[in-house]
Amino acid sequence: MEKLYNEIINYLIRSGTRIIKKSGNIEDIGVTKKNLTEEDLRIERGLKEIIKKYKPDHELFAEEEHDSFPDTENVWVADPISGTSLFINGEPHYALVISHMKNNIVQFAAVYDPSVGELFTAYKGRGAFLNGKPIKVSKRYDVNKIKVIFASSSGWKDEGKIKEIAEALIKYSAHKIRCSFALRYCYIACGRYDGIIALTKDIFPEVAGGFIIREAGGIFKNDEGEDILKYNDRIFVGGNEEVYKILKPLIN
Repeated sequence: MEKLYNEIINYLIRSGTRIIKKSGNIEDIGVTKKNLTEEDLRIERGLKEIIKKYKPDHELFAEEEHDSFPDTENVWVADPISGTSLFINGEPHYALVISHMKNNIVQFAAVYDPSVGELFTAYKGRGAFLNGKPIKVSKRYDVNKIKVIFASSSGWKDEGKIKEIAEALIKYSAHKIRCSFALRYCYIACGRYDGIIALTKDIFPEVAGGFIIREAGGIFKNDEGEDILKYNDRIFVGGNEEVYKILKPLIN
């Protein structure tokens, strides 16, 4: 699998280098949904081509053309461009995202931010990395000093839930940052922030981002407290161990 993982990584970097030149100068071609570009489709199709070349029995679960979860042992979960609206608007910190699951257990994940050339990777049992160097979640536990991200998707319809969580986070240093959901999770993994509560529209960035957090020594679970995420999960909590314990009750 190592050769396939490396080719996937190289493809993400090549694709990211190409699309950064189009950021802010590309059309939204979405008909049934907003924020879809020709590059979303091109990257997703390219990922499938690479996977099938090495492993014909592996299947792709991705946001655009492969959004039905396949019933098979090996599934690749991809968001070709996480944060497409940022890409369309010419803003930084969108990302190319993919992970490999075997029997629902994540084995590998990669998240690439072309805006700043940051590549986050993780391998089961081997840890998480930023541009090849090991990363760890923060060790900040003091409630007066922790930095928490609150991320709610524009597609999230329950305004009451958003307000409820936002009010519960007032006592902490809560941040709403403008970047891909996948990168928000990676910022937890490398210690830039200490924890996150996320209300999402899908699961594609979470499989990769959550795995990177866990391999960096942190915790990432759905609202039922499960590590193994289901394709219809939409509420997530992550962070270092102590911050997770603080945040988990806030979503109940």
